[in-house]
Amino acid sequence: MIIDHIAIRADDIEELAKWYQEKIGAKVTHTDKHYIRLSTTNSTIAIIDKNKYPYNHVGVLVDSLEDLPDDGTRVEHRDGTVGVYCEDPEGNYIEFIYYTEELRPEFLTYGYTKIHC
Repeated sequence: MIIDHIAIRADDIEELAKWYQEKIGAKVTHTDKHYIRLSTTNSTIAIIDKNKYPYNHVGVLVDSLEDLPDDGTRVEHRDGTVGVYCEDPEGNYIEFIYYTEELRPEFLTYGYTKIHC
């Protein structure tokens, strides 16, 4: 499996994104009202609105919808991705996420066009 992103909740997503841009040289690759996606050479950070998203999490890619777990909270995101959120034994959240082929080139910014876990 490939870790797709880490998601960090923020009161002010623009200010936190600016901090990551200045401190680690991250570049904005996607933005909307409640979400800013930043990328570095080999990592992705999602800055998410604390009032919209309930928890920090680590996003892990899966190859198909069938690979998503059945025992979590399923969310169909407005960008077309589908995620299932699960808690680990210590209460940390993992999002198992599936991107359609059409979305992978847009969000996987380092040349990945097909992911095999």
